[in-house]
Amino acid sequence: MKIGIFKSSYDVHGGAEVLTYYLSKALNSKVYTFITAEKNEFGFIDISKDLPLIAKILRRKREFDYLSWSCIDVRDYGDFDIVVSIGETARALITPDDIVHVHYLLTPMRRLYDVWHHNRKMKSFFKREILLPLLSEFYRVWGKAIDCRVDYYLSISPVVQRRLWKYLKRESKVIYPPIEFKKYKFKESDDFYLFIGRLEDLKRPEEAILGCIKANRRIVVIGTGSLEKYLREKYSKHPLVEIKGFVSEEEKIDLLSRCKAVIYPCLAEDFGIVPIEAFASGKPVIADNTGFPPYVVNEDRGIVTDCSKPENIAKAIEFLERKEYNPDKIREFAKQFDFENFKKKLREQLKIWYEKWIML
Repeated sequence: MKIGIFKSSYDVHGGAEVLTYYLSKALNSKVYTFITAEKNEFGFIDISKDLPLIAKILRRKREFDYLSWSCIDVRDYGDFDIVVSIGETARALITPDDIVHVHYLLTPMRRLYDVWHHNRKMKSFFKREILLPLLSEFYRVWGKAIDCRVDYYLSISPVVQRRLWKYLKRESKVIYPPIEFKKYKFKESDDFYLFIGRLEDLKRPEEAILGCIKANRRIVVIGTGSLEKYLREKYSKHPLVEIKGFVSEEEKIDLLSRCKAVIYPCLAEDFGIVPIEAFASGKPVIADNTGFPPYVVNEDRGIVTDCSKPENIAKAIEFLERKEYNPDKIREFAKQFDFENFKKKLREQLKIWYEKWIML
């Protein structure tokens, strides 16, 4: 099977980009995308130059990415049997009828669906009362219109699988994103807790910081985002808080190996690779009680609580420190997410769909 991978955009280095890299590695395929990131760390191929003029102009506003992907002819990049798209707007690809279009779904667009009301209520009056209600309904209609261009869906978790059925009434197969298990090591814990994630509202980095302050425990924060400046100004001089920003993969793995536990307070997370990385390092996780993490965090691997309240995180820290966790058992659980398992399941599923398609 000749397979091409088309990624919605590449403007930041995040979990979607890492997952796309693993897709490419598993399928031995090139990745085609629109690149605006300063560094192209994965060697993805920028195809934005191939867009017609109107799409190039409108792409300055990401809201028109559906139009951009509708203008991309996948045959310009290879004689594919299967096209795998990843990232919401890449679903808009129009593929020939003899090419199977599989979309690996990270989540239906959250700001339009599951966190719609949460987001809208946080905006200014004009956006909250006028602009967002009109534009968001338009994009829901547009998103539904391009959905028929996808032949089969993969979802990254049962949570995303449920959202896809809830909002678009489409079935999917779940294949979890992978880690390279052998990279992660366990070391005896140093005296700090760890937060890893984008510094954005839905990730709740400040709640993790406040929870540690209330529990009188050190916290190291890894990540960048729109809240970074605010968090540095407010907490950089606090003796219990260290905000590192972006760190190398090697430093991240080292911090994971030495932390007491990972605090993962994200709201309704689609999947969340960070808890899996923590487990591979033999560390327990304090996770929010929404989204996917409660599927994998239990009493043997951490604590689930309402992380919207820092006092709950503080209580979870105190409870966690009274309990003993078995790092070998935690690491054993993480092995199921290893890249080799991901590769095997992915190739098997694509083969099933391709053979089904050519029999039509």
